[in-house]
Amino acid sequence: MKLYRISTSQYVDDLTGTGSKIYGGRWNSKGTPLLYCSENTSLAILEILVHFDGLTIPKNLELLHLELDPDHIQDFPMNKFNSIRKSKDAEFRFKKAGQKWIKSESSLALKVPSIINTNEFNILINPNHENFNMLKKRKKVKLELDERLFKMKSDS
Repeated sequence: MKLYRISTSQYVDDLTGTGSKIYGGRWNSKGTPLLYCSENTSLAILEILVHFDGLTIPKNLELLHLELDPDHIQDFPMNKFNSIRKSKDAEFRFKKAGQKWIKSESSLALKVPSIINTNEFNILINPNHENFNMLKKRKKVKLELDERLFKMKSDS
């Protein structure tokens, strides 16, 4: 299965999950490394766009193409995802579910629906899993995003 990760050129090759270990993420608490990838490039772009302020076009972005045998990917149940997403404590419950999966070491990767578009999926990878070496880097390309993605629309 092809996977995609976007980062600045300084960090794109770092597959240790250090960024999410430092800051935490939707599916992991601070202190726990986790690598966030997407099934396609457009979702990977949307996932990073939500973190930008809309005023600054990020420089030096790269798209890393990865590959992982689907046998190493576990599906997160859609009904459980929807139940968590609709709950008042969704942030806590997503982290709890992610931490439980990481601790279980039941699979190298977990396929989860995107919050941005629940019809597409992100792939979470546990960099501390014993099968981590099954994740393969395939290629890296410079990513240039259209400036229109960063233009603020005024209410007129």
